[in-house]
Amino acid sequence: MDMTPSNMGLAIGLAIGLIDYFMLTFMGRKLASQAADHDASPKDARKVERNFKTLALISLILFPIIGYFAGPYVFGTIAVNGGG
Repeated sequence: MDMTPSNMGLAIGLAIGLIDYFMLTFMGRKLASQAADHDASPKDARKVERNFKTLALISLILFPIIGYFAGPYVFGTIAVNGGG
């Protein structure tokens, strides 16, 4: 598969999406445990974690899509594979 500007944007978007996914799920777990420590109900703590997990999944889907379409604008017509 050729690394076209669209595919480069897709790859970079996927990498950013994965990093964001892990950061948001970590933050959701951390905030849920802090909420539980501060007398929040278990239902509220699960709701916080679920909201962050949903946001993480949305970003995992959207970042590669945005990268795919933004790649040609960012990378333009870079000659890849020997300039041919």
